Amino acid sequence: MITIIFALVGFATTSVITSGGTSGVLANARQSDLVSVLDDLASRQARLQAEYDRLENARQTLLGGDQYQALNEAKRRAAALRVLAGSEPVIGSGITVTISGNLSATTLLDAIQELRDGGATSIQVADRNLAIRIIANSWFADSPNGVTVSGTALQVPIVISAIGDSEVLEPALKIPGGLQDTVGSGGGTVSVVASQDIEISAVVPLPKS
Repeated sequence: MITIIFALVGFATTSVITSGGTSGVLANARQSDLVSVLDDLASRQARLQAEYDRLENARQTLLGGDQYQALNEAKRRAAALRVLAGSEPVIGSGITVTISGNLSATTLLDAIQELRDGGATSIQVADRNLAIRIIANSWFADSPNGVTVSGTALQVPIVISAIGDSEVLEPALKIPGGLQDTVGSGGGTVSVVASQDIEISAVVPLPKS
């Protein structure tokens, strides 16, 4: 499956680059950059396939009527939903991204989206004083000295903490036209450090019923 996707995406990318009316990042990208993009797409496809297989196995277990396994699956899903909702702290392996220099809300949003696409399960954005948990309804806006995240102003340098597979998350930020290129073109810098003990302490209070 991955080989087929490589072939199809490679053919499509080649067609786009060689077409006369096409412009953009890929049109001027080096061969090594294109290989990086293809690797990123293949990794995402593999993760989606693994998640599909896991969900299908869970579905078959629930349909099979095994109450013990069904209860364990329900507990696992409840824990995953709490993490997704940002209602509890999380510690795990992942990356820390430090952004210095000019940073726009659009660039930060693109970076968050790249991390989500890379399989990040929990994300936190912080400055020297404040930390904010990123969830589904988080929003971003520009501010005089940095960015505003869900109504809270943060000043650069900004630190993004993301839990997930560092070997997937780090390349996602370095693809052509990604966070590193965008921030670097404005004179800023991006530092990415992988760690086995990424701590996301910011939480989102659950709404009171």
